[in-house]
Amino acid sequence: MPSPSKFVSHGEYVYPAILVALPMVVRAATLALRDLTRFRFGYVGAVMGMACVAASIVALWAAVCGDELRAPWITHVVFSLSYMLVILTARRKHWTDRKGADVANGRTKQRTTQQHAPSNDFDEYRKSLRFASCLVGIYLHAPLLLANYSLGFPSSAFWSPLLATLVLSPSRLRDAISGNRALSIVTLVVKCVFLIATCPPALLVPGVFRTYTPYVLGVYAPLHLLLAALWLA
Repeated sequence: MPSPSKFVSHGEYVYPAILVALPMVVRAATLALRDLTRFRFGYVGAVMGMACVAASIVALWAAVCGDELRAPWITHVVFSLSYMLVILTARRKHWTDRKGADVANGRTKQRTTQQHAPSNDFDEYRKSLRFASCLVGIYLHAPLLLANYSLGFPSSAFWSPLLATLVLSPSRLRDAISGNRALSIVTLVVKCVFLIATCPPALLVPGVFRTYTPYVLGVYAPLHLLLAALWLA
């Protein structure tokens, strides 16, 4: 640590922060330059807007109730409704595309055409949402790292692999998981258990933070909502 007799350059703080956030930067650049054929502004805007509304609901609830927000059941109800709004918004496009493809193709066309066309189209929506989520993660942590390094560094180390590497892209691995019913169920259960365990009222508050701080409401909760949309959409 710096002292009157010891000088510590900014690089000793900046370089580790850049390296920790680098996976999100690389993933966003890869999606933008190689994987994305067209960015789905409407879909991403709807999901992002609903995530902002859901985060605002939680923040308003925290402002109104204060320390009483730790009341168990009603707190979980507020968070559950917020997550349902975001996930249903993210899933709605998938259902709409599947229904539209079924109507357009009709029953006279081959079944493979009905299945793969909406799936490939929805992959573009997932890529667009993942690209936007990585950008949100980068831009939320950049000022946090400059303002509070002791909080920004572990937060970036936690969110960077989640948003950049642990969201399965449309590849052979994802197709293999989707094709195996048992594996799909196990994967879904693991995702749900992780999301529930890392949900703010589960362990974060009051386990790590005594109250719902600006970091929890302005950084952690929005990113957790986007992660839920990416995993469960």
